[in-house]
Amino acid sequence: MSRAGKLAGGSVSVLAVAWAAACAVVYYRAFGRRRFDPRMTTPDDYGAAHEVLQVRTDDGVSLAAWFLPGRLPAAVVVSGGYRGRAGDVLGISTALQREGFNVAVYGWRGTPGSDSAAHTLGVYERNDLRAVIDAVIARLGPVPLGLLGYSLGGAVSISVAADEPRVAAVVTDSAFADPRRLLGDRVRRMLRVPAALVMAPVIAVFSRRTGARLSDFMPVIAVSRISPRPLLLIHGDADATVPVRHAEMLFRAAGEPKTLWRLPGVGHVGAYFAGRTDYVARVVHFFHTALLPKEPAGTANAG
Repeated sequence: MSRAGKLAGGSVSVLAVAWAAACAVVYYRAFGRRRFDPRMTTPDDYGAAHEVLQVRTDDGVSLAAWFLPGRLPAAVVVSGGYRGRAGDVLGISTALQREGFNVAVYGWRGTPGSDSAAHTLGVYERNDLRAVIDAVIARLGPVPLGLLGYSLGGAVSISVAADEPRVAAVVTDSAFADPRRLLGDRVRRMLRVPAALVMAPVIAVFSRRTGARLSDFMPVIAVSRISPRPLLLIHGDADATVPVRHAEMLFRAAGEPKTLWRLPGVGHVGAYFAGRTDYVARVVHFFHTALLPKEPAGTANAG
């Protein structure tokens, strides 16, 4: 073989190794198993009344979950971000409880306290949220139910609510519209190569290992089926993890009534921390309006 041929062959080998390494990195970051810090915030850290909520999904996964009892005839299920644990969203959950709502909070499959299972970027996590809804209704009866989800939890909340008539209202914070587009954007930003070069093999391995298909999970398609139930989309325009265009896509695709609360200079799931008082007040007002029965005119002054 000529020297030029050997050099060409060597270059191809180097490129193949680099391509395989890039695919492996993307796969691990998106779907690989992770070690979790065993320490976790609990409702006791907030002094919140609570009980363990027994949750088991249709595909046989037990989840870590708590039920925070309230005084109002309405409930909110709070879903955290990707690989989120039950304790990750207790700040807003206990705030909703203090405002009178019954609240359920849980950890995704494969996180501490829940059964070991593959992370699927929302495909099978929809089973987790459905199971928590079932457990809340079994605990309280058929009360008006709202969903509040962060990042992945927001995308899952949209997809589940679309076909779940027991859900009366949805709030999302930093939700993505399309998981394949989200991964593709990250590939282009991280590797500076066309996304298809890496995405095709990564998704193929993901499907073969888990049986899940990302094409089955499209919040941007499902969101239109939430209407006529109210939808509040919250997103920071400085979000580098899930760019704000995902919120804009969801908003355009959604039916009425819908609201997009876009916060300047706020990053991924950062709205709560940017202004907790205003954030809690807005979310509470939304759920009060959507979930609680309206008093007939004149009732407040009757008697």
